[in-house]
Amino acid sequence: MKIFIAPMAGVTDYTFRGILEEYKPDMVFTEMVSVNALEMANEKTINQILRIRDGEAVQIFGRDIEKMVYSAKYIENLGVKHIDVNAGCPVNKIVKNGYGAALLEDPEHVKRILCEVRSALNDDTALSLKTRVGYKGLKQHITMGKIAEEAGCTHVTIHGRTREQMYTGKANWDLIKEVKDNVGIDVIGNGDIFTGEDALERIKMSGVDGIMLARGICGNPWLIRDIREILEYGEIKSEITPEERIELAIKHVLLAKNDNPDKEFQFEMRKHLCWYLKGLRHATTLKNTINQLDNYDDIVALLEKAKGNL
Repeated sequence: MKIFIAPMAGVTDYTFRGILEEYKPDMVFTEMVSVNALEMANEKTINQILRIRDGEAVQIFGRDIEKMVYSAKYIENLGVKHIDVNAGCPVNKIVKNGYGAALLEDPEHVKRILCEVRSALNDDTALSLKTRVGYKGLKQHITMGKIAEEAGCTHVTIHGRTREQMYTGKANWDLIKEVKDNVGIDVIGNGDIFTGEDALERIKMSGVDGIMLARGICGNPWLIRDIREILEYGEIKSEITPEERIELAIKHVLLAKNDNPDKEFQFEMRKHLCWYLKGLRHATTLKNTINQLDNYDDIVALLEKAKGNL
């Protein structure tokens, strides 16, 4: 069973991907890449988002076919061997420009994008599609799955929500199963996997070839291990202790410091630390203090003290 890590803007940065890779997911995506930003040689896109570790995959979003092809080739030339096309992001600023989930209004355009990108890439570079089950009342999940297959994609990832649901309500895994039942390529299911038990239930009912984790791994990279264990043994054998949570938070801080020697502090790291601490004793006080600090060593000292007071 394949376990993929979703591309999440502001979350799957270079340091967090390093943390995740220790748990050996089958594929880890960088933050998603705007083809417009890449065309404009945006410094953050090139120097931060496209700071690639060996084996990592990249998802691109946009609408213009020429820009999509250019970006795919640019990224391939960095050594990336898997490119994904986003046709599912529900965020307003993405959709209003005709990107992400808005592409579901024009499946034939998605097909043209995929075919042109596939034609431009080397044979040994994989291409895939990520999408949602519907937009504006249209259920396009089976159509999009078949388009991905026809265009030569290795797999299609289906998030079980419509664009209008955003991240509310429940992901519909019955619709994900419908895609699996109607296409010949691998189908990766996405949506509402927060525990090993969630993964086991959804895998059994849908028959998917793999799952993609998103919000569930925020502050909980152990979810990857939990899923492996429950699939193999029928139970989770390695429960995480509060001490281990804080120890990983400390490790994350030190990695961020080491990964970014030219920057005084990575403010984005604060949210990761708050996720690690969720549910722990004195978590609210710790989070409030962390959000006032801008020094790695001060945060490490705070966390070490908190570990001693558990």
